[in-house]
Order: sequence, then C-alpha cells, then structure tokens
Amino acid sequence: MSKQDFLSQFDQITALLPLQGKARAIIHNGLEFPTIRDEYWKYTRTASITSSVFKQNEVEIQSLEPFMIPKLDAHMIVFVNGEFSKQLSSSEFPNVLKIIALSKASAIDKDLICQHLGKHIDAEKHAFNTLNTSYFKDAAYVKVEANASIEKPVCVLNISSGQKQAVNVRNLIVIGENANVNVITQFEGRGNEDAFTNSVSEVVVASGAHGGLYIVQNEGEKSSHINSTQIVQEKDSTFSVITFTKTGKLVRNNLNFSVKGEGCESNMYGVYFTRGNQHVDNHTYVDHLVPNCNSNELYKGVMADKSTGVFNGKIMVHKDAQKTNAFQSNQNVLLSDTASIYTKPELEIYADDVKCSHGCTIGQLDEEATFYLQSRGLSKDDANKMLIQAFASDIIEKIEIEPLRTSIEEFVHRQFTI
Repeated sequence: MSKQDFLSQFDQITALLPLQGKARAIIHNGLEFPTIRDEYWKYTRTASITSSVFKQNEVEIQSLEPFMIPKLDAHMIVFVNGEFSKQLSSSEFPNVLKIIALSKASAIDKDLICQHLGKHIDAEKHAFNTLNTSYFKDAAYVKVEANASIEKPVCVLNISSGQKQAVNVRNLIVIGENANVNVITQFEGRGNEDAFTNSVSEVVVASGAHGGLYIVQNEGEKSSHINSTQIVQEKDSTFSVITFTKTGKLVRNNLNFSVKGEGCESNMYGVYFTRGNQHVDNHTYVDHLVPNCNSNELYKGVMADKSTGVFNGKIMVHKDAQKTNAFQSNQNVLLSDTASIYTKPELEIYADDVKCSHGCTIGQLDEEATFYLQSRGLSKDDANKMLIQAFASDIIEKIEIEPLRTSIEEFVHRQFTI
C-alpha cells in the first residue's frame, strides 16, 4: 500500500482547525513514515500499521463499567472512536477546572486552545504526530486555573471499538501557576482487533505548578498504539509522568520533556509487561535548557514468551544548564529464553557543573529467592508473581491515586504464570 492510499482512509474526516489543513499538506507532500533505517525506530517496524486498511466504526457504548478503574472517583471526559460522548462524560466541574471537547468549545475557548494546541509538539518532522494533527476528530482540553488544587483526578478516557478501528486521539492540558492536578489518560478497547490508536498529548506546566500524568494503555492484545507526549515546564514546577503498558500488539511511547525554567523537577517512570509476540518501545527525551533543575527517570520491563521490549532514553544538558542533576535507569527481567530487550540509555552533556548518571540492567528472576519463597509454602507461580510485583513496586508506589495503584497491583498479580 502506498502512503497516499494509507492517508486516503482518513481524508473524509472534517478539519476543525486551520492547523489541520497545514498538517495534511505536509504529510501528503513529502514527509515519510519512519522505517528501521531511522535510528530512533531501528527496532520498531511500523509497516504493519502503514500498510493496513482501517475503518471509522460507529458504535454506541451504553455503560462505562467495563472500562472504568474500579472505585475511581474522577472528573471524566470520554471519547469513543475519537468522538466526544456527552452522555458518558461528567457534566459538572469545579469553577477552577475546565474540561471540554474541542468540538463543543465556544469561540473564546477555541482561541485559548489555539494558543497552545500544536505549538509544543513537532508536527512537521515526525510523521505520526503530523498524521494525528491532520486527522484528529476531536480533542480534550483540560485547563486548571492558577492557584487551584484539584482534589479528584481528571480522567480522559478513550475507548476504541470495532475491528480495524483507527483513531487519532488529541489532548491539551494546561496547568496554571501554582496549581495542582493529576490527570489520567486511559486507553481501553472493545472488540478492536487489528485496531490502531495514534495519540498526541501536549501538557503545559506553568511556574510553581505541580502535577502528574498517568498513561494507562489497555486496548487489547491485537491493537497497535503510538503515543507521543510533550511536557513543557516553567520555573519551579514539578511534574511526573508514569506510563503503564498492559496490552498491545505493537506499542510505541514517545515522551519528551522541555525544561524551560529554573528550579524544575521532572520525573519519568514506566512499567511495561509483555508476553506472546508483543512489542513495546519506550523512547524518552529530557531537554535541560536552563540551570538548577532535576530529572529522574526509571523504567522497568518484564518480558515473557517471545515478546520484545525496547528502551531508548536520552538526557540532553545544554551549555547554560549548569547545576543540573539528571538520573536515568532502565531495568529489565526476561522470563523466557525467547524474550528480548534492546536498551540504550544516553547522556549528551555540554555543561561542566552537573551530576548525571545512566545505566541499565537485564536479568532473570532470582532462583534462590524463588526457592526461599517456595520453602515458606508458596507455589512456584505465586513465588514468581510476588517477585515480579516486588520488582515493579518502587514505581507502582509512586502512584498518588489509590484506586489506580490498586488496579495496577492486581493486574501484575494476574498477569504472570511462569
């Protein structure tokens, strides 16, 4: 299938904003999708996506119960196959919190959205970002006013339903000065075999703001997902991103931090669990532009069967970014001889007064620890599950939203029988 044939599947989608027309011109006229000849895509083949025939299914979801995180009390905005569902979304929010769909936004809100939408993500050089910008049907806009503290988390729930469903998901999150909020972007699937989700999120964190973004990917064993998230931080802000990949045939996560103000703290954490023939690829990039900032990064993977994990994390410290503290680690457990991991932590430093470190580990479960637990009455399966849960626990414990933390713990316990 040619690139033009692939793109023609989306051409019936109506553009909501002028930036979409510009993006369509870019992707139709020369910009190519990445291949394994591209350094940052060398272990991830996207041809299974760009050579597929997809659909735009019309479905109705009557209840959120099958998709909800148990006991989660959140401000909800819901999209089904990329289209806003008023029926399934929350209807009331605090005055200091605005959650709207772009398709329902007033002219004033659209002007506010356009101040940021497309301004932070690179939609001219990265083809999947450009594809998203060209063909998103709608977008979630979350705005937290300055000095506000939002007690309940915000949940942007995207449901993909129907065979060969393709959807471009778009989110814009703007956190005002000294504000505080936690946001979940949750991806769920129903009957979406051979489906494809292409998600782009832009997060603007103003001076003194605090917050977290939790990415939960669970669209099914036969779906593909490419997720690009751009965080922009101003001075004295703290922001964390924690990514949980539960399911997916092919999953690629691109997480980029642009640290533009002094006194920032940037945290990147991820846990990925793969089995069967799954392929999960995590790419991170932290751009330290100014002095006196900290970044912490820890990704952990557990690979079983013939599955594959990829990690490529890069920390860039510019010449003016003195007094930077940046730490990066990738740790992996292989549960079979046929599972594999490709890991490449990187540092690129142009300042001379910094503290930076990076490293990776690859290993198997400790047989002595397994034997010890068995000697205390556990079965081998239960012993291995306990060790895997302990391996992932230092990331899971960082989840501030208790129902989400419990849900992830229960998933890990169910997932692995060796």
